[in-house]
Amino acid sequence: MKTENTFTIGDFKINRIGFGTMRASTGAGIWGDTLNKENTIKVLRKAIENGVNFIDTADSYGPYTSELLVQEAIKPFKDQVMLATKGGAVKYRPGAVMANGHPYYLRTAIEGSLKRLERETIDMYFLHRVDPNIPIEESLGALAQFQKEGKIRHIGVSNVTVEQLEKAQSVAKIEAVQNALSYKDRRYEAVVNKTSSENIAFVAHTPVAVNNWDEAAFAKAEQEGISTNQLSLSWLLQYSPNVISIPGTSSEDHLAENLASYNVNIKF
Repeated sequence: MKTENTFTIGDFKINRIGFGTMRASTGAGIWGDTLNKENTIKVLRKAIENGVNFIDTADSYGPYTSELLVQEAIKPFKDQVMLATKGGAVKYRPGAVMANGHPYYLRTAIEGSLKRLERETIDMYFLHRVDPNIPIEESLGALAQFQKEGKIRHIGVSNVTVEQLEKAQSVAKIEAVQNALSYKDRRYEAVVNKTSSENIAFVAHTPVAVNNWDEAAFAKAEQEGISTNQLSLSWLLQYSPNVISIPGTSSEDHLAENLASYNVNIKF
């Protein structure tokens, strides 16, 4: 089955297998520094050299340490990648975050990200979590203001329902949604359908989570002679042309395996 391997946001054509840094660049519980900074930088650079041009991070990863590492890793390739980060989720202990979508906090968050990433403008900025205590329209209204100020190029929302997305769209141009999606986790199919119909990027986080697999998935991968990671990434490539997956890894072998998913030709 022939699939389109790129998706365009603005004037930037993105290869549909990107790189997510949530686990690759932080310690256990998405807390603290990476265990092997030099290796992670090496793998990130290898990914870019092999065509990956969408890198995703967040201020809550670490917190802050992921953005610092990503900035160092991609410095030689600054103009070759679309760099995405997120704000609005506060990391307060290992494995735990809380939403903060107050406009004042979001300004603090984006100014911090700009400094850590050594940017004047962030390519893609996501509202990481919807704050139940703040109307999403207020949070997105703040991001729209930051966009007018030149601090954000493209605006996205993460972990949202169709209703929340529509509310966000009432105050800002939303160019990407980042939600969970994988071969086994299809709870956001309605969001994928909406974004597809409106030519909005759907960035699939947790695309190859081990706990998503069952015996049928393992059997399908074995039957096709591919890994379960490749099964999921190939499925995502075929699922909808606006889906961009962001698997993360600290292994060059796993990186090569993930990118080989472009060449997997199976029918689902």
